[in-house]
Amino acid sequence: MQQEPQEAKMEIQSRNDGGKSIVIRRNDGTEQRIELSNSGDVITSSVQGEAVTVAPPPPPPPSRRKELPGGLVELVAIVCSMVAISSIFTPVAKAWARRFEKRAELQSQQAIAQRLGAIEQAIETVAVEVERISEGQRFTAKLLAERAPAEMERVR
Repeated sequence: MQQEPQEAKMEIQSRNDGGKSIVIRRNDGTEQRIELSNSGDVITSSVQGEAVTVAPPPPPPPSRRKELPGGLVELVAIVCSMVAISSIFTPVAKAWARRFEKRAELQSQQAIAQRLGAIEQAIETVAVEVERISEGQRFTAKLLAERAPAEMERVR
């Protein structure tokens, strides 16, 4: 005689406290009930009405670390990113400002060079004119010197 395998029906039910109950019914009339907590731990297990209590697992040992206040990690991340950004972009901003200062300084130096060139040209023009005036004075002085002895003789 061959025995047929027993079929079982499983039913999962939700409880009000957030946990679940698993009910397994076999064809021979036996029933097994497993109670689970909302975290998935087995609370109780019973077979055909006999309750067997399974002790919940012990709580994890307290951590040596203290928990950080909420939002502290985000705050530290923000502060660190601000420090990193300022340490990177401050030299870039200074170099950019120096570039513009050099442009303005170069333009002012070019303007000064143009003015100095114009002053040099004006001084050379004045020097040429003074040379002409002195040449004219020498010529006039020479003419007066040649004319003076002849007039002096007439006065005598």
